[in-house]
Amino acid sequence: MENQIQKLLCLLNICDQGSIGPFFSKVRDRDDVSVLKCRKSGVIFLSRSDHVQADHYCGQDGFTYWGVADRKAALQLTKEDDDRRASQFQDVIKGRKWLDVGSGLGGILDLLSPIARATLVVEPQTKPREHLAKLGYEVYSDTKDIKDRDVEVVTLFHVLEHLTEPLEVLRVIKERMSPGGKIIIEVPHANDFLITTLNSEAFKAFTFWSEHLILHTRRSLEIFLKKVGFKNIVVSGYQRFSLANHLFWLAHGKPGGHIAWAHLGTPEIGKAYFELLDNLDQTDTLIALADA
Repeated sequence: MENQIQKLLCLLNICDQGSIGPFFSKVRDRDDVSVLKCRKSGVIFLSRSDHVQADHYCGQDGFTYWGVADRKAALQLTKEDDDRRASQFQDVIKGRKWLDVGSGLGGILDLLSPIARATLVVEPQTKPREHLAKLGYEVYSDTKDIKDRDVEVVTLFHVLEHLTEPLEVLRVIKERMSPGGKIIIEVPHANDFLITTLNSEAFKAFTFWSEHLILHTRRSLEIFLKKVGFKNIVVSGYQRFSLANHLFWLAHGKPGGHIAWAHLGTPEIGKAYFELLDNLDQTDTLIALADA
């Protein structure tokens, strides 16, 4: 079947057929999906996209998705990112009408909806959506179901890489936004230091996943947003995992070093390491901020 992501990358002239080649033999959860890389752009994407259909996430309950039994336990797993995002973006969301797309179990909603003027939520997973509705959130299964046209801030935290039709979703989102509204997108980075400089086979075997259809570069993410009509696009690097995490991958070929070897880090080391990776354009995460 046609690879929707590969087709889109070529249509946008981010890649061409001659620049694409094999990069890794499989993803961590499937043997029938491999990983490709474009030599021209540096973008990494899967060999197929047909395994993630529109209803792919509907039947997942959101708790077993995280390997836990309930929302409270799941939110402990996302707490560090939720707290960090709340701190980073509270000034953008405060007092504004906010839409969070792909909220999952909604840890970020609990933190920021009290300061937003209004909060809208899109979550395709049925059980988490029902749970969020019971908590009082205005929840939709699809951005197309939202009738509002005055959303002032939209966030997608590690969502865009899951979408088989990312430009169509971004177009729908833009139609729901007021002029000058802000969109914030966070995605994993194709130039991750562990993938590029360290070339960790163990990390690649762990991080490549059937649901992550694409790993962006700064340029490819900017092109996606520009194609839909977003303006004043700024794409920045961000490093979620520490030097201790990277050393642990080198020593043991496993995740969790930021916890097991937390004693190896200090705020000063963390800041310096982030600045180094940012200057190399090899952070593990990209964050785009743009105007509607």
